[in-house]
Amino acid sequence: MKTISILIAMTVAMLTSSIMAQDFSQFENKKGVTSVLVTKQMFKLMSKLDLQSQDEDMQDYIKLVENLEDIKIFISQNQTTKNSLKAEVDNYLANTKLDLLMKVNDDDNQVVFYVKPGKTDDLVNQLFMYVNNGDSNDSETVVMLINGLIDLNEISKLTSQLDVPGAESLENLKNKKNK
Repeated sequence: MKTISILIAMTVAMLTSSIMAQDFSQFENKKGVTSVLVTKQMFKLMSKLDLQSQDEDMQDYIKLVENLEDIKIFISQNQTTKNSLKAEVDNYLANTKLDLLMKVNDDDNQVVFYVKPGKTDDLVNQLFMYVNNGDSNDSETVVMLINGLIDLNEISKLTSQLDVPGAESLENLKNKKNK
């Protein structure tokens, strides 16, 4: 009986850590990590700020953020933490059904975008970005998850406004799609 209780406890502990690892929340309060979490409530507030605007870009922006659930961004320059982030990214990609959207390798820099398919090719349910700028002490590793109904044609506006490292790659993707 004691063995069964121990096995159940270990299984629950493993499932809990696996679920927690899948959203990178263990990095939210970790020393050496800059983390940003923007929730649906914040997006609702942002969309109400300028409802009367006649500016077409502002209306597109409001439409975009109204459909987002959350954005999570994790940035670190600490080598140990960057290694932990990379391991977590590998685990996340292995256990989550995402499609590769784009990959850029340039010297020591790597940028990858994955999406969780949605209603159409342009409307996806998740955008996942991983940026690894090498192993030097001043290099950054960035993980970004955007959840909700995401229009890939418009998302670069939001990521550039949030000043996310690697966001310029999204703008490049948008420009390639429009050609």
